[in-house]
Amino acid sequence: MNPVDKPGKTGALMPVEEALQRLLEIAEAAPIREQQVLPLAACDGRILAQDLISTLDLPPWPNSAMDGYALRLCDWAGEPLVVSQRIFAGQAPAPLADGTCARIFTGAPVPEGADCVEMQENAVVHADERVSFTEPLHIDQNIRPQGQETTVGELVLSAGTRLGPIELGLAASLGLDHLAVVRRVRVAVLSTGDELIEPGLPLGPGQIYNSNRRVLCNWLERLGCEVIDAGILPDDLEQTRVRLAGLG
Repeated sequence: MNPVDKPGKTGALMPVEEALQRLLEIAEAAPIREQQVLPLAACDGRILAQDLISTLDLPPWPNSAMDGYALRLCDWAGEPLVVSQRIFAGQAPAPLADGTCARIFTGAPVPEGADCVEMQENAVVHADERVSFTEPLHIDQNIRPQGQETTVGELVLSAGTRLGPIELGLAASLGLDHLAVVRRVRVAVLSTGDELIEPGLPLGPGQIYNSNRRVLCNWLERLGCEVIDAGILPDDLEQTRVRLAGLG
């Protein structure tokens, strides 16, 4: 092996694995603590800065999982029941009248007094508009209980969670329109070389177009970084030192 190829030797190239390990150690030693409060639409791919605690029960009340009929199980003895009300999603129902059932639709609040919902496919509507049921019924059938998904005070998302469509939808279901996220990692991309020139300009003798900068900037943006395009420097040590110092 050529001496310059040996790790640790003067002039040796640093292996990618070692460079990556050093970068990770630097990042862990100096975590980003700055936060930004952004609208949900701008939070996709960002890192949640604070624990997200539920301020609501979801669902906020027992609701129907089916289009069908809500009833009190003890009222059903095989005789058809009168339909006393119709309940759509978004409505506040009246308490269920004794000995009746309520026409109910998916997502609608279950009326007080009802303890069962039977799907419409298992219901028979008679000529007098009373309803009977063809399958056995049981308590809490087809009812989503209050707080089934989350309850007030429950940890919904931990700080450090990467936010995606599911997480943002969950935040929206709690009524949140903004979230605190960690500031993006800032990365400066600086190209050096007397031979480099920007695309779109005419090439001079010995010059090539600076394609690497475009590749690096785009990859960094895909990784969620805030990219600072520091331009092109000639092969001049002092100018390089000044430019690097200005980026600090």
